[in-house]
Amino acid sequence: MQIITDIKFFPERFRGGAVSIGKFDGMHLGHSRIIQCLKNRADQRQIPAVILTFDPLPAAVLRPDWNIQPICTLKRKIELFRRFNLDALVILRTDHELLQQSAETFFFETLREKLGVTVIAEGHNFCFGHNGLGTSELIQQYGRQTGIEIDIVEPVRFGDQLISSSGIRKLLQEGFVEQAAEWMPQPYRLTGTVIQGDQRGRTLGFPTANLGETETIIPKPGIYVTTATIDGQLFGSTTHIGTNPTFQQSIPKIEVFLHDFSGDIYGKTMDIDFLVALREVIRFESAEQLVYQMNLDIQQSREILALKWKQL
Repeated sequence: MQIITDIKFFPERFRGGAVSIGKFDGMHLGHSRIIQCLKNRADQRQIPAVILTFDPLPAAVLRPDWNIQPICTLKRKIELFRRFNLDALVILRTDHELLQQSAETFFFETLREKLGVTVIAEGHNFCFGHNGLGTSELIQQYGRQTGIEIDIVEPVRFGDQLISSSGIRKLLQEGFVEQAAEWMPQPYRLTGTVIQGDQRGRTLGFPTANLGETETIIPKPGIYVTTATIDGQLFGSTTHIGTNPTFQQSIPKIEVFLHDFSGDIYGKTMDIDFLVALREVIRFESAEQLVYQMNLDIQQSREILALKWKQL
């Protein structure tokens, strides 16, 4: 898969392809269905399969005061795109000039002229152009005018709910990491850098890695069963998100206890995959009660991880 960061230099060999456009935040099962449709159409016609995505998220540019965090980093998104064996990924730099472009200009100048697309695959709620005025109905109308085939892909449902990026974001904010994982091809991943903490966990017998410099949504405060990846090595882990009310600490942290690990990992990048929510953060009457509960949490976390790995 070739990554293209400047559409002005779109390679001629990818022109005339099948294209899908979107934010693809979280790369959920609905996105997977759209991309699979794209691949099928491209394979049938023996033409390139091309994705156009945006970085950063348009909402982050339009409403910076909202502090909108993505579900996955661009690096993670690229990693997930690679699994579909696509021909090219175009990353459009999101700025105010791009967001001011009308739906008509984007379709006729970018898609038809620059990319020469022959097939477009999109979801039912697809919108494009300034203020999102371009709808799935409008792109079908443009398709009829130009002879470009438009495939509007049916959404994926989980029970009576439509799987969506906004839905996943809400699940994570409410701590429902298991359900979020069911809506995505992989569990939710939080990536950051291991930073210096106050080392209180070490004095309690549970040295933890403090995660900082994260770019994506931080799940609701709580204790979670997780896995951690450092330098390509996978570890079982138990993660605490939030404050430490037992010691009157009001600054929220992300603290990761790596099972069966010891070593210096300060400054290293760590990926945390969230599997199960264990409990909420609560205040204990003493450090001894906290340590007792931490032992229970870690034992339960080990048991859950052992069962999940056995199922793989």
